[in-house]
Order: sequence, then C-alpha cells, then structure tokens
Amino acid sequence: MSYGMEEHQKALLIAFRQLSQTGIVPPGAKPGHRDGWGIIAYDHDTPRYLGRRPTSPLDGPEYDATIEAVSNMRPQILLGHLRKASCGENSIENTQPFLRSQWSFAHNGTIWSPGLIRLGAENDSAAYFRTLLDGVPSSNIEGHLASTLKKIRGDIVSCTDTPGRNYSSLTCLLSDGSSVYAVRDFSKESDSDYYTMYYGVLQTGVVFCQEKIIDISWQELPNKTLATFHPRENVKIISCA
Repeated sequence: MSYGMEEHQKALLIAFRQLSQTGIVPPGAKPGHRDGWGIIAYDHDTPRYLGRRPTSPLDGPEYDATIEAVSNMRPQILLGHLRKASCGENSIENTQPFLRSQWSFAHNGTIWSPGLIRLGAENDSAAYFRTLLDGVPSSNIEGHLASTLKKIRGDIVSCTDTPGRNYSSLTCLLSDGSSVYAVRDFSKESDSDYYTMYYGVLQTGVVFCQEKIIDISWQELPNKTLATFHPRENVKIISCA
C-alpha cells in the first residue's frame, strides 16, 4: 500500500507483480503468489477497483492495463494484493483487496479458529475485516483497531479447530481513504520470515509492503504491532500484544 508517492507508483506495481513469481512463501511451499490479484485506488476518498482477477497477474493484459490506469489517475492511496491460496477456491469472491464502505483491506494469513465468527459464506479474511470495523469510530481509529485486534486474537487463540489450529497470521493493510493502517501479527516464530511488514518513507509519501520491492530505506514492524500513517504526520507504531 502506498500513500502519495505518485511518481513511484508505476515502479511499485511492476516490482509488485514480480512477487507473483518470486515472492516469499511459507516453508515447504512453492515460490510465488499466483492465485489472484487486485488493485484498489482512492479517487477523491472513494475506493474503486482498477483491476481484480482470480489468476496470476502475468496471465493476460489486465495487469498492464491497471498500471496504465494508475499512471493516468495518480491516486493518493493505492492498495494491491497478490493471493497465495491456503483454502477456498480461486474466485473473485476470494480475491482481495476487499471493500467495505470507504474501507479497503488486504490480509495475509489463515484463521482456522471458530472463535472468529463467520456470517453466511464469508471466508476467514472477510470475517476478520468485518470484525475489525465493527463499531469503528470517526476519531481515534487506531485506538479502536489496536484494542479490537487484541480481542480478535484472544477469541481466536482460545478456540481451536478440530486439528487444534487457531491462526497463522493477522497481518493486514487497511485504509479509509485518508489514512493508512498496517498490522503485523503472526503466531509462530518459525513463520517470521514470511509474515513480515516493512514501511519506507520518502518526501512524497509512504509505502507499506511485506517485501522490500524497490530501492528505498525500509523499516520492519515488530510482531503484534499496528503502524498508522496520517497525512503530514510521521508513522506511529502501537503495540497490540
């Protein structure tokens, strides 16, 4: 996800696409994230999909068309997601980022625990997104997100599924069109090289990504933290342990 940095967005999207081939994966898995992609841009605080497919971004011309649309639009906020399926079919419904009102959301991880309540046909990521935003206030949003993350984790950890699993990661990115929020939260130390979150700050904006995809100075978020970025402010990191 990037805020500002309009002159870097094309390079970001080109480098981001390469992760579909070479992106870091959990131990024992095949490299790459080829099971879906999506790009959301904010146009005057309103999010809209510029491209979204349940396939690799290297399949077909759609991703190149999205890069061109971003170059023409030069959105202030841009959110992209590459999917490596852990469960669920390859479908548009399971392809992130997700939208809910003015909020956009992208999650990397699997939540098996029945402690996360799913409504209807929701998958784990969609249920996580909805639960994060339940009761979200118009001010002190980061405080709401931090406390809600603690509660979600507690509910998940206290209730395992039949094989005894709870969750792999709650790592995610969110935006409401005016600010950016990044979460790093993984359950097993052995997965620390996969469930990462970095941010880089330049004069023109900030970028969050799980891999260092362009040549800038990157900072790594600690586990179980929430990073927030508001315009004209520095990145702030809050513990969610």
